[in-house]
Amino acid sequence: MLTRCQIIIVGAGPAGLLLGILLAKQGIKITILEANTELDKNPRAAHYASIAIQEMRRAGILEDVRKEGFKPEGVCWREFDTTYIAGIRSHADDPEAMICLPLDKLLRLYYRHFQKEATGELLWQHKVVGIEQDEGEGRVICETPEGKKTLGADYVLGCDGANSQIRKSLFGKEYPGETLHSQIIATNVSMLKM
Repeated sequence: MLTRCQIIIVGAGPAGLLLGILLAKQGIKITILEANTELDKNPRAAHYASIAIQEMRRAGILEDVRKEGFKPEGVCWREFDTTYIAGIRSHADDPEAMICLPLDKLLRLYYRHFQKEATGELLWQHKVVGIEQDEGEGRVICETPEGKKTLGADYVLGCDGANSQIRKSLFGKEYPGETLHSQIIATNVSMLKM
């Protein structure tokens, strides 16, 4: 069975959902495919700098992000022993000042906005296991609870993260990128005023 849409986005993470919102607002039919049964619940990222703020504004969701998050005075990075490495200061009057909001909350906010778009749909439990194309369209082969499905579109966009099936299908082991060999540890700290 071959189903047709304009753009397929693989991955319902922050990149896939934000791109889905931006494209759906242009009236483009979007299908997001997500292998999992729900949005990622891990906090992971927590602060978003000016380039992300610009895209949130473009998508029309910045005010909601500001309501749910907060503007820090700055952030810093430290060694394991707490030695200061680098930091960024924020200015309260900067319209593109960074905003803090755990990624799991940001994803839920993105998803709410994506659901409002008439030309967008998200298909859960659609694990992409391969891609193919011809002169007419790109296609993804998915494993779903109902069995294998093939979905076709004018474009297939891989927003499926570090272990991307799209990248593996396109480039195999010769992906033209690199894996960083540094460890990053993020912590979430809640401070109560006494």
